[in-house]
Amino acid sequence: MIIHMHTLIYKARVKIEKVPVFMCQSCFSYEPHPAVKADLAALLAELGEFPGRRRISFAERNEWAYVLNSTFQGYTGEERDLEPAVRQAVAERIDLLLDLLRVASELSDKKWMEEIESRLLGLVPHYKTGVY
Repeated sequence: MIIHMHTLIYKARVKIEKVPVFMCQSCFSYEPHPAVKADLAALLAELGEFPGRRRISFAERNEWAYVLNSTFQGYTGEERDLEPAVRQAVAERIDLLLDLLRVASELSDKKWMEEIESRLLGLVPHYKTGVY
């Protein structure tokens, strides 16, 4: 199985772009990356049974999808070297989010701090375990 960014169609009306999925190279079936399934399910529930026509970037809603998409867009190396590139991108994104958390804390902006903490929680497990 290979990982890539995919566009999912929901109820034939909503395009959900930049969703990380695993794809089987022999049967061409795909499955969302386990790290995004909960956020994807929440998005589908939010869209409801009868959504209007729209296009959504999942990478704007999920940090893991954001990091993978950013890494894949600029990556020109060999497939075997992709994991270190993703690891570096995760570390850089965590550093950026920690800097933003410090600023939000200095401003005493609780809502912003909660948002940043939520984003960090989406990345830290990948950084600690090395599971990509």
